[in-house]
Amino acid sequence: MIAELAPDRARLTLPYRDEHMNAVGVLNGGCSAALLLMAATVAAWTGVDLDARRELGCVDLAVQYLAAGVEDDVTATARVLRRGRDLAFLDVAVDGASGTPICHGLVTYRATDHGGHAPRRLARHVPLPAPSPIATPAPSRLFRGYVAARGMAPVHESPGRVRLAMPCTPEHVDEQGRMHAGALASIVDIAAVAASWSLVSRRPGARGSTIAMQVSFPGAAADDVVADAHVQQRAEELMFNTVHVTSAASGQLLALGQVSYRLIEPWPDAARAH
Repeated sequence: MIAELAPDRARLTLPYRDEHMNAVGVLNGGCSAALLLMAATVAAWTGVDLDARRELGCVDLAVQYLAAGVEDDVTATARVLRRGRDLAFLDVAVDGASGTPICHGLVTYRATDHGGHAPRRLARHVPLPAPSPIATPAPSRLFRGYVAARGMAPVHESPGRVRLAMPCTPEHVDEQGRMHAGALASIVDIAAVAASWSLVSRRPGARGSTIAMQVSFPGAAADDVVADAHVQQRAEELMFNTVHVTSAASGQLLALGQVSYRLIEPWPDAARAH
């Protein structure tokens, strides 16, 4: 819901709903990223001639997660830092109703007029090898709430590697009928979370959270998508993930993400005693 709109500024409110929360009852990281992107898009549009034939879309998103969103409405406030000929650079803050900062983001948004010529494109995406054999993941509470509502489903899980699938439905597409950048950011986050947890055994007291995410959007398509996440390195409680999101039909690269995840495991009793 748009709460405020002015030149180079937009404020959106997301009402609390169970479907926006994750398995432990806090605002899903993908949901807050999608809200952040939507606020940035609306603010960018305040300076764009939407009747002109332009290629619209997010180019880059960087998010830092500052605190958990609890059972409350949240607000995203976006402001344009600078406009160039085709690009707008925006700062976005997502806060709880009490004013608690939940996450902060920087967004680059593009409104390009190609001047009548076909856009120049060069694709040299090198995908991760297809997992073989496919190892069907065990049921996980990660795929509930917001994740289930987006239709995300696990296809494969092995230590440090996860593949997810997400359908392209009317709820997933943007104003141009293509998979929305917010939906792509959501599956980037969830794939990295699942890959991080694939390295540890689930036991009472273990907890985790996304602390930062960087996503670039090199392509666009109106297709079902596949996300491949890979834990590139673990440094104690920190997991550093890369995620490739591609079109299930063509293999075109749609989103490229880097996600830092913090996963804290309880010390075994024997180690705690020392």
